[in-house]
Amino acid sequence: MFNKTVQFVKESRDELKKVSWPERDEVSALTMVVVITVIITALFLWLVDAALMKIVSLVMQ
Repeated sequence: MFNKTVQFVKESRDELKKVSWPERDEVSALTMVVVITVIITALFLWLVDAALMKIVSLVMQ
């Protein structure tokens, strides 16, 4: 069992060497895209929620 674990770790390390990692600039740019998308989505959902709450409160009166 220990031999299989060691073999797995060695093979994993070899596979990680084959990966083409993105450049720092690309990671930063894509991170900003994700953050902006999350903020826009959160604002949209907040507005929809507020509108639906207003509609429900008007209907309940």
